[in-house]
Amino acid sequence: MNDGTRTAGVHYDAEYEKHDTGPYHPESAQRYRALKSALEDLPPEFIRLPGRRASAAEILLAHEHYYHDLVYRDVESFAHQLRTGDTAICEESYDVTLEATGGVLASVDAVMRGDVSSAFCAVRPPGHHATATRGMGFCIFNHVAIAARYLQSRHGLQRVAIIDWDVHHGNGTEAIFIEDPSVLYISLHENGIYPHTGAATERGQGAGEGANLNIPLPGNSDGDTALRAWDEQIPPAIDAFQPDFLLISAGFDAREGDPVGGLRWTDETFAEMTRRCVAMAEKHCGGKIVSVLEGGYNPAGLASAAVAHVRAL
Repeated sequence: MNDGTRTAGVHYDAEYEKHDTGPYHPESAQRYRALKSALEDLPPEFIRLPGRRASAAEILLAHEHYYHDLVYRDVESFAHQLRTGDTAICEESYDVTLEATGGVLASVDAVMRGDVSSAFCAVRPPGHHATATRGMGFCIFNHVAIAARYLQSRHGLQRVAIIDWDVHHGNGTEAIFIEDPSVLYISLHENGIYPHTGAATERGQGAGEGANLNIPLPGNSDGDTALRAWDEQIPPAIDAFQPDFLLISAGFDAREGDPVGGLRWTDETFAEMTRRCVAMAEKHCGGKIVSVLEGGYNPAGLASAAVAHVRAL
């Protein structure tokens, strides 16, 4: 990497297929298999990154101890849902989620070492709805939030920016950092859908005032609408914040044809957003990016959009 070229890493593993959400659930192993197959077809210059298991102490970087223990107990008691809400689980879910978080942290380490410039982590279950104390949606532990805290505690970074372009607002990530000026959270999402948060008026609280940027988009709007909003609001926020590292909550359920989302983004929308992220990262933090899979529930569409994203990294 000393020649100035960018090298992208990808992390994926069949282990993530063991999280069984039950029949007809949109966040299924089937969607993951389609994505994994597409990533396996990438040319060899995309470096496959190994994973690892996160420790309980690493989970506690962003979650309360009693919530971690609640997840463990619910899984061990063969519950079908977390008691905190609507999150499907099975007897493998605790172990798989620790592997997912660990895979993200291992990729963070790879980028910090300079093994790769950036990385895409194809992990499941997703994470951005999980608060410090509650699993929500399809999310158990918040991988991106833990990664931000890990960058600060393990690698000593001061400022971490998170850009979330899942069709749903990442209420869990926002809640974890709502009073924290050292983490900038930016979300583009469809207005008026689950989890019914993410108003543009929410700019952070207390010391974190100004470190939260929500960009709700009208339903049925296209990628051009999103990119115009991006250009108006995101570069000034990133320039003012000057991050040391950029994390992406990369949901692909804003893509046209997704059964859950109501936006009409194309593969090129995701590629163009990625190119904008690369440019901002090159400007402020030596190009360092780790992107983490969130939503995307049309298996073929997910695979196509994610490959466009990885190629643009």
